Amino acid sequence: MELNEKINLNNIIFDLYRKDSTNLVDSKEFNLSKNDKDELFSLALTDNLKSLFEGLANIFEKKLTSENFDLSLMLTLFLQRYNYFYRTEIQWVEYCKTINKINFKDPGNFFLEYIASFFEKQIDAYNDNYCDILTKYSVQLWNKHFYSKLVSLTSNIKHANNFQKKLGETEELVRFLQDTKNIYSSLEGVGLEHEKKEFLAHSNEIKIVYQSMNHLINEILKKIIKN
Repeated sequence: MELNEKINLNNIIFDLYRKDSTNLVDSKEFNLSKNDKDELFSLALTDNLKSLFEGLANIFEKKLTSENFDLSLMLTLFLQRYNYFYRTEIQWVEYCKTINKINFKDPGNFFLEYIASFFEKQIDAYNDNYCDILTKYSVQLWNKHFYSKLVSLTSNIKHANNFQKKLGETEELVRFLQDTKNIYSSLEGVGLEHEKKEFLAHSNEIKIVYQSMNHLINEILKKIIKN
């Protein structure tokens, strides 16, 4: 059996989408129209992640001018989450082509050898990109303490000596970026507003990426243990 057959990310991601879309539709927090609900559910009927992502992008564009800010925000999160999943599945298929033969005698070793190695490289790539963003937007000039904290968190990710620790460090960065009150107060009255908005958008994206990555890894682990 090939690795992509053993761990079919396309199927795993669509299972996640069915749960996510059902939770969104059932939520009393958002006033979705019947057409919105039908569109979200119809996307679950496809088996093509590109079609899913493009369908979500289409829904998002139609809701961009919506007066429902919370719904627009949720759809933005949805779109970023499934953009990450879409790109990851493409990378996974290419990665699987480099694996000639898999050994599934031991679930733990299987995870470390095939799954952890893939996501470790992905974490490093996203982390390096975010470090570049910290420099690009001169965050150090805005707030040295805030910048130092982000440098420390990204450094911990970079220098973690095993996958479990590296994954744990991404969760620490996510927790820091979830504290929006601290972030906004740290950046209040400094820098150019349009630059801060761009920086915050990038920060929100890496937060969603790492959250989604953790979720995806947990689903893969469940599948490995189940099999």
